[in-house]
Amino acid sequence: MGRFGRGASPPGFMLQLLLVALSVAALTSTAQAAKAQLVPDFYKSSCPRAETLISSAVNSALNRQPGAAAGILRMFFHDCFVHGCDASVLIDAPGSERSHPANTGLHGYDVIDAAKAAVEKHCPGVVSCADILAVATQLSVKKLSGGRITYKVPLGRRDGRVSSQADVNGKLPRETASVADLKTMFAANGLSTEDMVVLSGAHSVGTTGCDRIQNRLTANPPDATLDTSYAAVLKKQCPPGAGTGGGHECHWEWECQEKANGRVNLDLATPNRLDEVYYKNLQANKGLLTSDQNLQADAETRPMVAANTAFRSFGPNFARAMVKMGNIIYLSGTEGEIRLSCSCFN
Repeated sequence: MGRFGRGASPPGFMLQLLLVALSVAALTSTAQAAKAQLVPDFYKSSCPRAETLISSAVNSALNRQPGAAAGILRMFFHDCFVHGCDASVLIDAPGSERSHPANTGLHGYDVIDAAKAAVEKHCPGVVSCADILAVATQLSVKKLSGGRITYKVPLGRRDGRVSSQADVNGKLPRETASVADLKTMFAANGLSTEDMVVLSGAHSVGTTGCDRIQNRLTANPPDATLDTSYAAVLKKQCPPGAGTGGGHECHWEWECQEKANGRVNLDLATPNRLDEVYYKNLQANKGLLTSDQNLQADAETRPMVAANTAFRSFGPNFARAMVKMGNIIYLSGTEGEIRLSCSCFN
């Protein structure tokens, strides 16, 4: 029997195998790295006017219905946290993500549809709904912050071919989520605890249903983390039975739905402005949702709340976190598809 035993290979041969394996691994790593790169000028050759067309359509729609901006911002979160940023939340079909109870309050779909129609006229089948949603979100953030928060959106996403109501379960934070729950959920998407605290600042705008805060208003003994004067205001806005419907003057279907269902502003001080006041509210025990106020109560996240009470910190932090979230998981190359209509698969 030879030195290396029966069937054994000499060291030189094993080294060659190792080098081949390393080469394959390097090629695979390179391919994965290439896939992971979204670039701001992705449509420079295929659809040079893409961002201009999207911006025109979105800004025009937001000027007509300013409240849709907060809806689009929330929509982007809900999309990226389920299957990644692949526009799967836009699919309008029975059993889709859009039909899940956690997504019933989303609005702004018509804004995305208008932008898609604009680019399809000039570049049919080229620009993805996922990228349109990402750009529309950036424009919404800019509008909501009064132009103070802006960032360049990396592009190159493709649209997903799966949208299931069941897949939403456990992927989106509940209004009663603990900090531990939030950390786990954000970490599953490659986002840090600091990212979580910064992105929670999106609750500086928009509304939520009265049913989402009744646990705080009816707690016995009273919720010690809820300012008593604020609680009194909320009880007037959300009396028992709020959300039973009724006639309301409104201009858009989603607006009528919000008023009928009993809604309250997430930020009592500057409800229509994406800013640092959200964090000051938390420090004053005036965070609306339990999940928000928990950020102030937790020893690890409390200093992060304090760090974002100045806009000079919050603004840049929010911009960076939005770009990071938009990159967490996405389809590219030949994956997925480029939908002809954002609300249905090809």
